[in-house]
Amino acid sequence: MSIPEKTPSPLQWLDDNWPFAGAVSMLFLIGMLPLVAGVWSFALVLVFLQLIVYQIHQLEEHLGDRFRRFVNETVAGGQEALTPRATMWINVGCVWIVYFVSLLMAGLLDVGWGLIAVYTMLLNGIAHVAMTLALHRYNPGLWTAIFLFLPIGGFTWIILSESNGLGMLAHVVGLATALAIHIGIVLSVKHRQQMMTHLA
Repeated sequence: MSIPEKTPSPLQWLDDNWPFAGAVSMLFLIGMLPLVAGVWSFALVLVFLQLIVYQIHQLEEHLGDRFRRFVNETVAGGQEALTPRATMWINVGCVWIVYFVSLLMAGLLDVGWGLIAVYTMLLNGIAHVAMTLALHRYNPGLWTAIFLFLPIGGFTWIILSESNGLGMLAHVVGLATALAIHIGIVLSVKHRQQMMTHLA
């Protein structure tokens, strides 16, 4: 008598499959572009585009668990400092959810709130380039960071800077949110690495 396979929990399923779920949702978002482009302002369409661009980046970065393994092997000295669960929450929580909230605020309140997504994208792109310069090697996600994040994020930054009704407040909140996300991720990984070093 065969033993039935254990059904993974929803979180375990997300740990293993979130990049594929993101790829499917990305195709639907791309399919919606002609609809939103005909109704929304150009600035708001650019905010909508940020999540699509980020999900393309996530495919280069995370298919095959590439970025997590890169960080653990190259940055953490072979330790499991970045776990599958942490990787999932970073990308689903700090990207998908944050970008969705940013889009809602941009559409319902003021388009300037879209700068939250823009600054997060630009800072991540700069981080990928800085990592390559520091380590003198490719890191997963580098090419989409250079050829998508920096030009599209930079162009969107210009348009939203001209279109937003919040002025400097939108830039301060956007940059502060992006910095908080990235600093939080780095501190979390370093904290886990230190814990594992003490336990070793």
